[in-house]
Amino acid sequence: MAAAAVALSACLAAVTPGRAQDAVLQQEILFQQTLREPGNIEAVFAFARVATANGDYEAAIGALERIQFFQPGLARVKYELGALYFRLRAYEMARRYFKEALSCPDLDPVTRDRIETSLPDAEKQLQQSRLSGFLQGGVRYQSNATYAPNGGVVSLGGLDLALLPSATRKPDGNLFGLVGVSHDYDLDNGRGDTLETRFVGYGTDQFRFHDLNVGLAELTFGPRFALAPELLPGATVKPYLVGGNTWIGGAQYLSVVGAGISASFPVAQRVSLTPGFEWNRVDVNTGSPLPVSTFNSGDWFTASLAAIAQINEHITLRAQGLYRRGTDTAATYFDFNQWEADASLTYAFPSLLGASLNWSVSPFARVIWTSFDAPNPAIDPLTTRRDTEWTAGVIFDTPISKTFGVSTTLQYDRTNSTLPNYRQDNLSAMTGPTVRF
Repeated sequence: MAAAAVALSACLAAVTPGRAQDAVLQQEILFQQTLREPGNIEAVFAFARVATANGDYEAAIGALERIQFFQPGLARVKYELGALYFRLRAYEMARRYFKEALSCPDLDPVTRDRIETSLPDAEKQLQQSRLSGFLQGGVRYQSNATYAPNGGVVSLGGLDLALLPSATRKPDGNLFGLVGVSHDYDLDNGRGDTLETRFVGYGTDQFRFHDLNVGLAELTFGPRFALAPELLPGATVKPYLVGGNTWIGGAQYLSVVGAGISASFPVAQRVSLTPGFEWNRVDVNTGSPLPVSTFNSGDWFTASLAAIAQINEHITLRAQGLYRRGTDTAATYFDFNQWEADASLTYAFPSLLGASLNWSVSPFARVIWTSFDAPNPAIDPLTTRRDTEWTAGVIFDTPISKTFGVSTTLQYDRTNSTLPNYRQDNLSAMTGPTVRF
């Protein structure tokens, strides 16, 4: 994980170094111009734009604050100050400038629309109890909804057997619902400590194979503490409890209880790292008539490291690596080691509908390596199962208003395995309306 973090930091530092140097030089040139011409508003705005793109929000704020000495009633200046303070999570100052901008006579309709979108968020962040959420419903199609092996062959006791036609891969569609709810409660201790509750739920209703209907629910709860606000501003740590359940075909499939700890460290102006560790007790419902997970019941221990890099105002890079150990199962051949790496790049751009909201496109990729400790004699006594799962896709998020939009995901999965039972691929597409609150 440490090597991955170093590699990521090196990559970020190495990405277009000439452009980075040019941006810094341009900021310095514009800064000197603002000193020579303090009344040149357009020069100050140009400097603020470059400083904001470089992530130097404090410099942009300083320049815009100076404009107010010369022209204190400009709506554009007050809006930009409010937006910058919002990025710095100084929500009281953001609210103040947004409200002052709304009372300015020179406020144009586009800026007013932007303020009316951002002001409720600033006011919400000032509340002691904050609730937010995401809802999506829609339609999903899968080319291999049954996740059947590609070759139509499975291994049983070391012998390769052809599947019956009824058990081979088949496409299907479903209706789905996805919900995510977050609640933060400010402990009001002057440090920014909060109690965080997170819930996610997902459910499907297949058009053809109703015994493959899926339901999932997970809840996490725990406090988030500021580590050292004076020495490490923005650094936090969160111990938490987690519990969840999964159903297939209306019957319970597996349940999870556990605990974990995660931290967040801003390591640069635009980069933050999130290391974490989690323990889960996973209980598979082996009494179900449906096939059960080959992992079986046991303990899962997961160590992870995630990074978020704000490349510029429009581009955000997210990456994560994790290692998981599954152990204490019914038999050695159910114990496993698993490594995972994933990354996504989000590009936000102005809505094509002309509103003040941004649309975004997010390509993503993931690879998962899983290696079991020993061969499963029921499948193949001479071959240890090792899987490599590849996933690639893209998400299109197109908000129409602050609360309503449409999201579409295209995704391709492929699993290579030492056993024919688990070699499969699947192309899926899902789309539907979204609601945010």
